[in-house]
Amino acid sequence: MKLLITGSSGFVGWNAVRYFANQGDSVVGTFHTFPHYLHHDNGAVAVRLDLADRTQIHEIIRRFQPTFVFHFAALARPQLHNSPEQLHAVNVRGTNDLATVAANHDIPLIYLSTDLLLPSGPNPIDESVAPAPPTHSLYAQSKLQGEQAVQSAAGRWAIIRPSVMFGDGTPHTNSFTQFIDRCWERGEPAPLFSDQFRSFLFVEDVFTAIEAIIRTESWGGIFHAGGEQCLSRAQFGLAWADACGVPHTLCKMMAASQKTGYVGGASHIDLDCRALRQLGWEPHSITDGFQQTLRRRGGGR
Repeated sequence: MKLLITGSSGFVGWNAVRYFANQGDSVVGTFHTFPHYLHHDNGAVAVRLDLADRTQIHEIIRRFQPTFVFHFAALARPQLHNSPEQLHAVNVRGTNDLATVAANHDIPLIYLSTDLLLPSGPNPIDESVAPAPPTHSLYAQSKLQGEQAVQSAAGRWAIIRPSVMFGDGTPHTNSFTQFIDRCWERGEPAPLFSDQFRSFLFVEDVFTAIEAIIRTESWGGIFHAGGEQCLSRAQFGLAWADACGVPHTLCKMMAASQKTGYVGGASHIDLDCRALRQLGWEPHSITDGFQQTLRRRGGGR
């Protein structure tokens, strides 16, 4: 395959470039910042792209003529440093422009969304449940608008809604395991919410989901992607501590409302992934994902 992967300096995109290039695919990874962290494995090419600039999108699609576009780029933490205008320009308008250009060139596009746009509840959530992004999350709202833009572009597309992902990345990315690790490296207990439950997903399972979608040509579908276990962030953090040989005293359990400055509260988003499983997809267990992560580090922390 000849792939165009947006967001290749981010956590998912960085891992995607490595994964697909090392499988022998021809990969072009786009970035807007942090080029010194990019992979160049097996000839992977890095190019700068501002998703707010439609002319650049046209030029890159025309120049590289990819077989598929994997759209992972987004402003993911707007509460920290991005205005609503920036968020809309990149996550919504940029996604619309990319999907439109890809459709005009008959290039299938796979869009990475988020489970944050789904309602919280006690039961597993499948794709028939209507999105209900919380009013406090401009990010979740922008990702729903991105989904709608992809669907309106009239091309071949698929949408993946992953749960919280874990695994290693670059020094500036922030998977959940990386967040915990950085607290420990500072000698601080990691704040872990006991009232937020998610279907934690090993990052490479996103890529095997993409492979299943492409293999079965399941275009026009929305797919939930989560691990087999729905755990609280606290339960996940304790399991990661056990895998790393770190004492539980470095895990600070709390309710989300107890963390100063945190916007959000208790939630329970358990993903029903039968649609993806019907395509032959199987995610790693949390234990297997931990083992893969630690093995690549050389067997441990």
